[in-house]
Amino acid sequence: MAPPNQSSPHRVVVVGGGFGGLQACLKLARLPVEVTLVDRRNFHLFQPLAYQVATGAVSPAEICYPLRRIFRRRRNVRVVLAEVVGFDLAARRVALHDVALGTAPEALEYDTLIVSGGSQYSYFGHDEWQEYAAELKSLEGALTIRRRILEAFEAAELEPDPERQAELLTFVVVGAGPTGVEMAGQIAEIARDTRNEFRVIDTWQAKVLLVEAGERVLAAFPKRLSAKAEKSLGSLGVTSLTNHMVTGIDAEGVTIKSGEGEEKVPAGTVIWAAGVLAASVASKLAEAAGSEQDKVDRLLVEPDLTLPGYPDVLAIGDMVQVKGGDPLPGVAPVAMQMGRYAARSVRSKLRGGTSGPFKYKDKGNLATLGRARAIAELPPGIKVSGFLAWALWLGIHLWYLVGFQNRVLVFTRWGFSFLTHGRGTRLITGEQNMP
Repeated sequence: MAPPNQSSPHRVVVVGGGFGGLQACLKLARLPVEVTLVDRRNFHLFQPLAYQVATGAVSPAEICYPLRRIFRRRRNVRVVLAEVVGFDLAARRVALHDVALGTAPEALEYDTLIVSGGSQYSYFGHDEWQEYAAELKSLEGALTIRRRILEAFEAAELEPDPERQAELLTFVVVGAGPTGVEMAGQIAEIARDTRNEFRVIDTWQAKVLLVEAGERVLAAFPKRLSAKAEKSLGSLGVTSLTNHMVTGIDAEGVTIKSGEGEEKVPAGTVIWAAGVLAASVASKLAEAAGSEQDKVDRLLVEPDLTLPGYPDVLAIGDMVQVKGGDPLPGVAPVAMQMGRYAARSVRSKLRGGTSGPFKYKDKGNLATLGRARAIAELPPGIKVSGFLAWALWLGIHLWYLVGFQNRVLVFTRWGFSFLTHGRGTRLITGEQNMP
């Protein structure tokens, strides 16, 4: 393959400023290319810590970082605040819709397109449940959950009816993957940490239910670590309901089905951390290319992450599945490695070469369960739990958090919280739900 015409800079459009898109842009910024990053948010969200915003452990600004700030010294990287609404792959154009003040261009032209749309939670065909069960894929969702959790405690403090009080102090987390487990553990710790702050209710009586349709919590981990996690959650006061399926959610609570039948569980707060779908941009790209999608809407791509029939289009992250390959976990390390691979592919193209197939290097799994409680599975087959795993979890998340200032702030807040059992960002903001 001959190198492309270098009379003008090679134009790369990157859709999505999440983990994959961000890594692609950081690497592309070092190349003689013109990069345009498109996102409907003006910041990068460190999504693995969104649940800590939802539980008042850190503030929103500490896990977000403005995209323009990240690339302020990268003169060949342009950030466009807009939403992608369509693709014309034959003309190599990306159609945009403005989300700010009507100033975004109608379309962008590209020589190479990298799409990293991420994923969204699936309510299994019951979109009406979203009104009552907020999710943790977005900053807005995390803030909604924080408000609902804190409002539940406040409403219970003022509720004279003991039965209604118990309902308000019942929290249901749907899905026992890492996000659900971490969320349940944090809610249980809030109940413990705030016991002396209320005069009427005993927050230790709060009931936290972790509902999982599968046989065990943290199914991606080995059984031994999964069992340790469930035992640790139990010591915090979390009740794990495995082999239980949610069949209904409304303003009063959840309906749960098990081998013993269905039961309605009144609850003040319901949090959704179950199955995921590819982001809607995956379907837009698939429609434009006439490409296949799997049962969770992920785009099927070639081993080199290109779209079948379109070698100038790469799709990366949670929204893709490699044809004929084993499913990769929808975690940040996968997206980050794909983003760096996409940038190397562009570099190879500029040099007139090609890239080999993408290969994911598994660096292990981590999940935190609460203060000084975590489990970790590290290659080659190392299994760790307890304080050591928790310290490892802290270190890795601080390392990958974007922005030196954010690292310092989060480290300081974690240290203060560990020593004092305090949560400095327990703020009720936004629209009120409780009477």
